[in-house]
Amino acid sequence: MARLEGKVAMVTGAGRGTGEATARLFVQEGARVVLADIREDAVEGVAKNLGDAAMALALDVGSESSWKVGVARVVERFGRVDVLVNNAGLLHMAALVDTQVADFERLMRVNQLGPFLGIRTVAPVMKERMSGSIVNVASIDGMRAQTGIVAYVSTKWALRGITRSAALELGRHGIRVNAVCPEAGSPDMVQPYMPEGVDAAAVLPHMQPHLRTQKDRSQADLVGDVAKMILFLASDESASCTGADFLVDGGNLAGRVVKGTPGSD
Repeated sequence: MARLEGKVAMVTGAGRGTGEATARLFVQEGARVVLADIREDAVEGVAKNLGDAAMALALDVGSESSWKVGVARVVERFGRVDVLVNNAGLLHMAALVDTQVADFERLMRVNQLGPFLGIRTVAPVMKERMSGSIVNVASIDGMRAQTGIVAYVSTKWALRGITRSAALELGRHGIRVNAVCPEAGSPDMVQPYMPEGVDAAAVLPHMQPHLRTQKDRSQADLVGDVAKMILFLASDESASCTGADFLVDGGNLAGRVVKGTPGSD
């Protein structure tokens, strides 16, 4: 039997990257999937390609009213929501002193407020069935920090906190809430910040240096690994998992290799 047979899943930011890969994988595993994105044209094509098991939904994740209307449409068509994947996200790269309040608020609205609103809107529907799985796509940048992405880092750390609080409050209703913290993401988010002539999709696989095999894999392969982790958390195979962070980072947070020390060669 397919791992998501009979389940209805909502995936935000499903027009490209991790969201699209996740939606496609979910359909392969038997789910009926709602591909939600603020760019409805982006998900309409993917949904059409996936057939009757898929539904395109225009959704502004930072809008409470958009969530209410969207979830109501899903329930009207499918009668339930078993899985919510909060994947929609924005990136802004700038030094802290150059990051404008408007940029900070823009990322917070999508990356932090969006998942909060999604959980709050979907939880009552899941409570009716006393079951459900919510997967928040955070980042390894929500477990560490690096220069140039203060707004992004802030929202991803916050999303991990939302995940744990929601897991504690919703567990009594049979609803599990977990966070996936990937290193790989959509090259489209990074490309605007790359030097002219540099392809982000070609560079990003080298961001996982501790596994020699990773440099020979494509960005699509690495994003596919993230989708597989999301699939595990969405399925009943992860029945004992809630309130936790699941790394898909190629060992980036394991530590660092110090050249010249034993075991470094």
